[in-house]
Amino acid sequence: MSAREELAGVLDKWLRLTRKEGAAIDSASWHDLRQIQAQKSLLKNSFAAAAQRCAAEGVALDPFRPAAARVLSLLTRNGEVLAAQMRQARLQEAALDENRRNLFRVQRSYVGRRSRAAWHCYS
Repeated sequence: MSAREELAGVLDKWLRLTRKEGAAIDSASWHDLRQIQAQKSLLKNSFAAAAQRCAAEGVALDPFRPAAARVLSLLTRNGEVLAAQMRQARLQEAALDENRRNLFRVQRSYVGRRSRAAWHCYS
């Protein structure tokens, strides 16, 4: 396999994984996201080796710019969607914390009344 074909294959696989990553983020499938990111992490070494091989063989990298731009565009979109989901999760967490505090206050107010009523019954 030529260096050009190797790099094209790695970029294609990276693009497919990045699309899968986006789908996992969209569906909040965090287990799938971890698996995809692990695959992409392993792919980094292949990408670096293919790029070095292209450089060593004098293969022009300009033809790969559109594919690299697509990957970067998807990565940016994935990051934005993930950041929005994280903001939403923080808002939900804050609302749940507020609800928990309110329920605790309500419980405390009723428990306080019962305990006084119980004391009066036994005195």
